Amino acid sequence: MVGERSVSVVITTRNAARTIGRCLDSLLPYQRRGLITDVVLVDSHSTDSTLAIAGRYQTVVLQEEGSEAYRDSIIRQYHSTYSALDQGWRRAKGDLVMFLDSDAWVGEGMFPRAAEFFTDPRMAVLGCWQRGHGSTRVAQTLSQLWEFHGNQIRKLQNGTAGLPATAYRFASWFGSEHLPIGGPCLMVRRECLELLNGHDAYGDVGIAARAVERGWRALWWVGAPVYHAQRERIRDLWRERWQWGQTAAFRPHKGRHYLSVPVALGWSLLVGVLLTIGYRNPLHLVVHPSAAVVQVTAAAATSLSRFLRPGTGMRTSCG
Repeated sequence: MVGERSVSVVITTRNAARTIGRCLDSLLPYQRRGLITDVVLVDSHSTDSTLAIAGRYQTVVLQEEGSEAYRDSIIRQYHSTYSALDQGWRRAKGDLVMFLDSDAWVGEGMFPRAAEFFTDPRMAVLGCWQRGHGSTRVAQTLSQLWEFHGNQIRKLQNGTAGLPATAYRFASWFGSEHLPIGGPCLMVRRECLELLNGHDAYGDVGIAARAVERGWRALWWVGAPVYHAQRERIRDLWRERWQWGQTAAFRPHKGRHYLSVPVALGWSLLVGVLLTIGYRNPLHLVVHPSAAVVQVTAAAATSLSRFLRPGTGMRTSCG
């Protein structure tokens, strides 16, 4: 417990045996110091040793409910993830709920600092910016990309204005009305979750956007001690982004300009050039532009499928 604000951590898993141990290990020091009240893990019918590993920790383990109808379709990927997160925070005890991906982990200095942001009674959502981690050149390239985005977001939040800031917001975030806040580590005030009915149909990014619309504050903590395993191979990245694009087609969007997609594709190539020069890493010419193309293509294909076959789920074709 930090001051009068207790903190819960909610993690969802599906066949996460390779990463869940490191994730839970990182929370133990804070649990022992009383800075984390409880850890709730919601598992989506894992077939590996995820549950056996989780059982060794001070963790409440739940089985995800109500996802079988979506098991073989891309609808399942969208609905299941967020229904599991909602199941988790409703079981958790904390006034503040931290949603943490099973392949992410926290480092020294996470608490009590994260909870201190919520001394502002209007503060609803804190996005904890990730530091990429991985051993291959692809993973290191992705880590450099996240570092670049983090630096730009820091400038935006510090009040940097003008054409470069406006162009970055429009191109990198597809013209979103609000700076999207989500990612592998997100902390939300319980009162806000209850008011918004959790993730509802909007996902993690939608919580921050809807909170801001209701007068709350949402903020990125750039520099947070949060580490996230990056995709090690380019084909794994493409598979992930294909799934991101598919699930994005099911999420309601507000404030997006019709030119945002072609601008974003052009911007991805420009960013690739800039990062190739800045980091002296030519993989940026391939990784970011190709991932953007895959994601946009998947979103378009899924939207078209839903239009042609309303009420049906598109089965994964790249997973």
